[in-house]
Amino acid sequence: MRSPKEMHLTSAELGYLWTGYSINEMSKWYLTVFREQAEDEEIKDLYTHALESANEILVERKKLLNNDGYPNAIGFSETDIDKSSAKLFSDRFLLHYLHNGTRLGLEFHSKSLASATRVDIRTYHRNCVLSTLQLHERVVDMLLNKGVYWRTPTLPAPSTPEYIQKPDYLNGWQGDKRPINSMELANLYQIMDLLMIIETMCRGFSQTSDSDEILDLFQKGIKVAKKQYHVLGELLEKDDLPIAPSLAAEITDSKKRVLSDRIMVTHVAGLLGSLLSQYGFSLGAAMKHDLVSTYSAQTVKAGAFSEKVTRFLIEKEWLEKVPGAKS
Repeated sequence: MRSPKEMHLTSAELGYLWTGYSINEMSKWYLTVFREQAEDEEIKDLYTHALESANEILVERKKLLNNDGYPNAIGFSETDIDKSSAKLFSDRFLLHYLHNGTRLGLEFHSKSLASATRVDIRTYHRNCVLSTLQLHERVVDMLLNKGVYWRTPTLPAPSTPEYIQKPDYLNGWQGDKRPINSMELANLYQIMDLLMIIETMCRGFSQTSDSDEILDLFQKGIKVAKKQYHVLGELLEKDDLPIAPSLAAEITDSKKRVLSDRIMVTHVAGLLGSLLSQYGFSLGAAMKHDLVSTYSAQTVKAGAFSEKVTRFLIEKEWLEKVPGAKS
């Protein structure tokens, strides 16, 4: 086997390494400021652990990129945060934010590992998965111990396994409509969790920016996330299934700037990208016609808003270019 020094990074390895660097570099500033704002000592310690893990991941990722001659993303700096600013989100939200972050991190690192070829890249991504998994375990345990983990409903166990016997299993609009199955339900709840995070962050961010155009962007984000949450919630109500409580009340009344406009809009863009990915994954596992139709329609709407945010970042020259093929 050829040594890593003799093998250049593949386009897949480069894409995940560089994009991962951008994500981790941005997230460390959120972890930094949220750690300062956390009042609960256990949550503060959890954020300290998360920040240490993020910094370790960044150091090694930087080495791998630099060894192959690729520059690092510019990223952000201390000027993009105010650690002394008044608290913007409650401790309960900070826990839910970290929970969603670790879930998205596990998905990203797993995909990175699956696309890797070189031994050192595979080892690195495997370590990223393990590090994120350990953090995820701690976050879930704390959510449970503090009684703020909202668990999805349990379902009755069938007496025997069975095959699908009728094509109307796919129905969703008319005829013999079936209840949503467990896999469809798992994905639906995960999308709704992410929509809650997006809505809550847009609400909080909108309180602290003094730019009218950015305020307008965040207000549109609130409307998009809230509307999509309502549409998906109606699918649950059809089967008398519960809906997770909103996190909108987990915002303080502070209007003091905590984060720069650039890092706030960039984070919203990243969350929208994760939302689109989750819609795509969920669409592939959906079999009911109404679910497929709803996901398709909401993907288009989320995609349109995501493009609007991306265009805004480009116009401001705030969006870094991912390394790509030569034109």
